[in-house]
Amino acid sequence: MLRVTEHAERNCLLLEPSGALSRKDLDTLTERFDSYVNARDRIPNLVIRAVSFPTWTDFATLLKHLRFIREHHRLVRKVALVSDARALDIAPRIAGHFVSAEMRHFPAKDFEAALDWVAEPEEEAPHVTVIADLPDDVIGLDAEGVIEARDYDEVIVPLIEAKLRDHERIKLLYRVGRGFERYTAGAMWSDARIGIKHLTRFSRVAVVSDVPWIRHAVRLFAPMMPAEVTVFADGELEAAKAWISA
Repeated sequence: MLRVTEHAERNCLLLEPSGALSRKDLDTLTERFDSYVNARDRIPNLVIRAVSFPTWTDFATLLKHLRFIREHHRLVRKVALVSDARALDIAPRIAGHFVSAEMRHFPAKDFEAALDWVAEPEEEAPHVTVIADLPDDVIGLDAEGVIEARDYDEVIVPLIEAKLRDHERIKLLYRVGRGFERYTAGAMWSDARIGIKHLTRFSRVAVVSDVPWIRHAVRLFAPMMPAEVTVFADGELEAAKAWISA
C-alpha cells in the first residue's frame, strides 16, 4: 500500500509505503504526480517516509516502478528518505547511479527537517535562454529541459512585448535542443495566449529541432499561420540564423 499526500506549501509529495507496493499503488503515484504538475505548473520534490525498505507484489510491479523512476525522477530535484531502516543508509549512494535528483537520508525523528530540506529554494538554471547576435527585429530563443509557465512570464513574454514596442512586425528563431523534455500544461496555455494576442505580428518563424513531434507539429500548423515558417534540423542553426535575418 502507498499513501500519497500533497504538501503544496513545501512543493513536495509525501510518499508513505507500507507492505508490498502494487501496480495500483504506482498508478496512483503517477496520477497524483502528473495532477500536481498540471494543477500548479511546478515539479514536486519527494519525501519518502518508510518504516522498512519497500518491496513489490510481483516483478511486473518492480518494472513499473523503474519506469516511473526513469520518466519522472529526472524531473525531480530532491528526494528525502525518512526512515530508521538500516537498508536505506546506502540508498542515496546507490540511487545516484540511476536518478538525477539529489537524495538524502534522514532518521525518522528528523521528519520535519526532511520537509524543510526539500522546501529550500534553489537557484534554477534557465530553461529558455536568448540567442544573441541577431538583428534587432529578431527574437532568438533556445529551449532546454522542462518548459514551464514561468519561462514565458519571466523571459518569453517580456521579450516579445519589448520588441513589439519598437517594431511593427518581428521574427522568431526558436531552437528546441536535444535536452528538451516537455512543456507543462501552464507553458502550453501561455504559448496559446501569445498566439491569440500576437500571432499576426510575426513575419517569419524558424524552428530548429531534431525532436520528431515538434518538427511534425510545426509543419502541420504552418499553412494556418500568417507568418512564413521554416523547420531546420538542429545541426542547421547557422542556416536558420541566416534565413531569419534575411
